[in-house]
Amino acid sequence: MTIQKKGFIIALRILIFILIFSGIYLLLSHQDHLDALSDNPVFPAIDNDRIVYEDRADWSHANLVVFNRTSGEIVSFPGMDLARYKPDIDGDVVVWQEKKGLIWDIYGKNLTTGAITPVYTSQYRKTTPRISGDTVVFVDEENGDPDIHLVSLSEGTEEMICQTQDVQWQPDIDGDYVVWEDWRNGSSSRGDIFAYHMPSGREIQVTNSPWADWFPSVSGQWVVWQVQKHGNFDIFAKNLVTGREIQITTDPARQWLPRISGDQVVWIDERNGNWDIYGFNLTLMREYRITTDQDNDAWPDISHGTLVYVSYDRKDHPFLQVVDVRSG
Repeated sequence: MTIQKKGFIIALRILIFILIFSGIYLLLSHQDHLDALSDNPVFPAIDNDRIVYEDRADWSHANLVVFNRTSGEIVSFPGMDLARYKPDIDGDVVVWQEKKGLIWDIYGKNLTTGAITPVYTSQYRKTTPRISGDTVVFVDEENGDPDIHLVSLSEGTEEMICQTQDVQWQPDIDGDYVVWEDWRNGSSSRGDIFAYHMPSGREIQVTNSPWADWFPSVSGQWVVWQVQKHGNFDIFAKNLVTGREIQITTDPARQWLPRISGDQVVWIDERNGNWDIYGFNLTLMREYRITTDQDNDAWPDISHGTLVYVSYDRKDHPFLQVVDVRSG
């Protein structure tokens, strides 16, 4: 693929993401209603009883906040006028991308000790970290294209697990598996989903289609993603061991940004004219509606049956919501 085509793919995906984010950010913006925690929460991530999210000051600055639902403790990260984006959490470790000067690097914080340390720094752009156990995956542009990089926090080792041609990004990790969105087959594929089994070092092509397979999320042996197979985005799931594939949604409206934890899948759904959060139980093979108000609800994440998302009240400001969906 030519450099011009590569640039076009990257620019197109960035533009799409900016448009999605802009629509959410500019909205005039029950369950645990956490509106006192932040003026503008974005990109929440949850692990058990801890939630981390961006406290977005403006388009250029954001710091991170951790909320412990059990103790009620709220911890704001130190510093002013910082650019700390896209956090993730597992146990007592938070990771994120941080811009110092002109370069994005990956940092982590141990919530027990309070220590902030670099996960991986270099002269090249690194973004969108995800963590499972002591392993962090992120996008690294050291070779010119976005590639997939792993770092073991306990062993201090690192490995570029995918550095094939063109764009690999939007990684996720859980247990033995890493998944990501991959454009190695060119713009005609519009993006496929790939996986990597860490114990064996084996790469798995999850999708191979001319449709847009985007934004994967993995939990255990299951990966979910959004796909524009029928003219709109629907949610699909696939078992990485058995190869079983399920089309979770069939509604003609758009369903997008899926997240999975255990047998519970959640996503943003537009079938009611606004943005709602829906869920699907893979064990019971049952879909269920989670939010029912007229607000626009976005950025869902789920952990062990607890959902967190951002609700954008048209007459007020955005706030975090937390819902127990274990009975879904």
